[in-house]
Amino acid sequence: MKFDTSWDVNSYKKDFETLDQWQFREAFLIANKHKYHRDKVVDLSDVFMNIEFKNCRYGKTTMDLIETLSKSFVSHLRNLLKLPKISATNFNAARARSKSIKKTPWDQNYIIPGFMLLVKNRVRQHQYEILKHSCSFSGVARPEIKREHISEDHYRAKFYIKDQLIAMGDATEKEIATAYAWNNSLKLLLRVCFIIKVKEHKQSPTTWLDVMDDSRIDTSNYTMHHNKMSEMNVGYLILKKMGWKEGQGLGKNNQGITSPIETIHFKKRFGLDMEDYDTNTNTNRRHLMDFNIQAKKYIMRFFYGPKKRLTFSTEFTKDERKIIHRICTEIGIWTKIYEEKRNKRKLRIVKRQTPQDIFDELSNCRNFENEYYILVPPPFAFYN
Repeated sequence: MKFDTSWDVNSYKKDFETLDQWQFREAFLIANKHKYHRDKVVDLSDVFMNIEFKNCRYGKTTMDLIETLSKSFVSHLRNLLKLPKISATNFNAARARSKSIKKTPWDQNYIIPGFMLLVKNRVRQHQYEILKHSCSFSGVARPEIKREHISEDHYRAKFYIKDQLIAMGDATEKEIATAYAWNNSLKLLLRVCFIIKVKEHKQSPTTWLDVMDDSRIDTSNYTMHHNKMSEMNVGYLILKKMGWKEGQGLGKNNQGITSPIETIHFKKRFGLDMEDYDTNTNTNRRHLMDFNIQAKKYIMRFFYGPKKRLTFSTEFTKDERKIIHRICTEIGIWTKIYEEKRNKRKLRIVKRQTPQDIFDELSNCRNFENEYYILVPPPFAFYN
């Protein structure tokens, strides 16, 4: 016989229940909602809670039934949470104690040593996305789901991180059981793990002039396409000797050419689709040498400064982005290209920080927050 499983388990949370108590009731309801009618499952959950938290005793038939209905999760929850039975009145005291971080995610009694949840602040994310990115951020293997077909209309999914069982999900369909396992795992980890919230960081892009801002470098010859002819160009010098003035035509009545003829030097295998600034190879080469010097200075100031990220605007050429990328690679800064529009790319550079670097920095920040992240300590991660 099949029962309606569309009802919301969360609507049966009681106001006086603490977080750990609700964890047990929620697990019981989810594990058994497909076995009985909704009202009977809720009544049985009350009996289960009385046995688990109030040490009540019932007849042998009832005790055996509750043991059967809860054996799939109760031992695991007891070992995993290891929480004292605290009341709502001292919950705030527990949270207050968490404001002074004395332990870390790398302590041995932490649920998964080295693991932290990584979430985007004020952005709605899918459970799978959060858990997958958190594992990647923490440097642990991707989460694993193992499925069991218990009976004809009973599927069970188990969620593992680093071969450690986190939570399970039971349902009449395999996909629903898997979704329950993901959801239950995230709910548990949100209560017992340190959380790193990634803030939306808005920063004005670094412009070409920001990098080249040095009084010793004459940038007047370098427009963004670097197409102004050098005064040392041979054609330029010949016309000057013939009486030509810049902006005027050659000859008595200014009827001649108004600008020197340029020789275009095509690079080998380059074809005709070249950028404008490559039409004057010497000028471009000098520019890139100057740019390399200035870019290295600029990036080194960033490397030793407080900022963690920089975004370079779309006005930088491909060769200039290559120089920035090479400099960053040499000193261990991460780089990534973002295509904003067709053939318009932004380059972002980010200082490499391990999860422990981020945790240590946030632990010493006021309110555990800096320009980029927020650290949220769990109220019960070490509450023993």
